[in-house]
Amino acid sequence: MLTVPDESPEGALPVIALGGYITVLGAIRCLGSEGIRAYCVTPVEPFIAHSRYYHEIPGPEGRLLHPAELPVFLERLPLPRAVLLPCADDWVLAVAQLPSELSHRFPSSAPSVSVLEQFLDKAKLEQLLDRFEVQRPQTRALPTRESLREADWDSGTSWFLKPVDSQSFRRRFGVKAFRVASLEDAEARWDEIHTEGLEMVLQEYVAGPASNHFFVDGFVDQEGQIQALFARRRLRIHPPDFGDSSALVSVPLEEVAPAVSASRRLLGGVGFRGIFSVEFKRDAKDGAFKLIEVNTRAWANVGFAQSCGVNTPLMAYRDALGLPVESVQGYAIGRRFCFFPADFSACLRLRRSGELSLTQWIRSWINAEASVFRWSDPLPGVRQGLQLGVSALKKLFV
Repeated sequence: MLTVPDESPEGALPVIALGGYITVLGAIRCLGSEGIRAYCVTPVEPFIAHSRYYHEIPGPEGRLLHPAELPVFLERLPLPRAVLLPCADDWVLAVAQLPSELSHRFPSSAPSVSVLEQFLDKAKLEQLLDRFEVQRPQTRALPTRESLREADWDSGTSWFLKPVDSQSFRRRFGVKAFRVASLEDAEARWDEIHTEGLEMVLQEYVAGPASNHFFVDGFVDQEGQIQALFARRRLRIHPPDFGDSSALVSVPLEEVAPAVSASRRLLGGVGFRGIFSVEFKRDAKDGAFKLIEVNTRAWANVGFAQSCGVNTPLMAYRDALGLPVESVQGYAIGRRFCFFPADFSACLRLRRSGELSLTQWIRSWINAEASVFRWSDPLPGVRQGLQLGVSALKKLFV
């Protein structure tokens, strides 16, 4: 039977990162820079495999395609012990559901199943937000098509359809949500989505530009203590409305004090443990911070947080092993982050609409940290650049 060393060259227990895309890249960089070997066992973007911190477990058991396969995969894995770091919603739930004998062999710092269900089930989340008096946009569960008629379509409220299972929804439709202009529009979309076997909710679209979005990120240890808080503001988004942040800036906690207070009440009230990211939008109508979403695992910009002084994957690693987690007392303010391919499209759109000058565009990119390229780990950025270049040439000549 093939054996794999259970320790990294520096003598630390290794990590198995579960998930893909830039979340995994950021996580393995956060750990690898601290001398912790991270194995990637789930499919990732080609550029991630060029990272100096990327490792595959050799042998036939080294690939894992679906969260439901996790228990069998770990049982067969020729690795005595490792820490699990889930980087997507379906993977954090799979880790939380592991039987005790596997969770002892493969520890993690993650919420319990009961806590996760309260965040993943939109109806339970509504009850939770009511209980802890957290402001949020109007949200209606849609158990049937007729439930759409209960919303007030004549009030001037802007509505959109939001999936219960965001990952499955995005894989099928390529977007995070659908704006709906009328009851008839909503019913047509409901039919389309329901045909795919997916559930959804109807939610109010909070007024305001992309820059009204804020994120309160951090880490809660096994004792229930918040050991890190990090706030960032969205500068631009791509695609519009329901895309991902293409440009961000770190901001002081004082700037988002109501959001920080709401996050503390919510996470402390349910007994949360692990990495978190809570998204808020400041309503342009009344200035209130309204909760949009709660991510209960590593998020896409953990590498940006690390560069500002908040290394949540390292904190999760230490907490999983029962080691002390040092509290973060501060971080760099005003640091900017860009996912340049998407942000180019976002800037171009804003430039054409007259909302962004060329000078503002250039200034926002100066000294901004790239999501993929890093001087300390350059090959993923080089590989992605070549990939994008080839794609652009194909569009021009094919």
